[in-house]
Amino acid sequence: MSDIDSTPATSNEVEDTEAVNIQAANQASSGENAIRFFPVSEGKLITLYIVSFGMYAIYWFYKNWTLQQESMEEKIRPFWRAIFSIFYTHSLFKRIHQQASNLEKKHQFNANVYATLFVAAIVISNIIDRLTMNSNMFESSSQNSLVIISLVLFFVSIYPLVKVQATVNRINNDMLGFLNHKYSIWNYLLIALGCILWVLFGLGILNESLMS
Repeated sequence: MSDIDSTPATSNEVEDTEAVNIQAANQASSGENAIRFFPVSEGKLITLYIVSFGMYAIYWFYKNWTLQQESMEEKIRPFWRAIFSIFYTHSLFKRIHQQASNLEKKHQFNANVYATLFVAAIVISNIIDRLTMNSNMFESSSQNSLVIISLVLFFVSIYPLVKVQATVNRINNDMLGFLNHKYSIWNYLLIALGCILWVLFGLGILNESLMS
């Protein structure tokens, strides 16, 4: 889901706020200080990740790989690296870690540990989700337990992304994520839709519990 400015120049023109901010930052920066990774405030990342049930991570990976393409000799396809992000998480985190070598140690992170934590949480959570879809395999109480485990893993997967983003913002000289901290109309629509889906999801679990 892209972040689009809700204030058009004309009725038919909509500016991409993130693209404008990144371009402006790059023009104001030289060489080393140019924006190389996707800027977004940690709070916005957490919010959009949760309400989208993790789908915002696809956009996050896509934007990061798009920015990285400029400094890579090989031709990559950011879209597919985003769709199959679990296979490219380690390589992206390692690139971010390398760029963070000049930061204070407390702002650095272990790329392998955080990438493995993110991938493992996503993969195991998805496997559990697939299992719970087969209602014949488990009793209602067991299904609810698996759903809770899946939810815990989902929230665990947020931590490495936020930790890495905090480092990215420092690399970008944007510690508080001001380059991309505002919510566009599309973000608010995503939040509204996500909240509805989360409520329906919660009601579904409650209904299953009452029927068991």
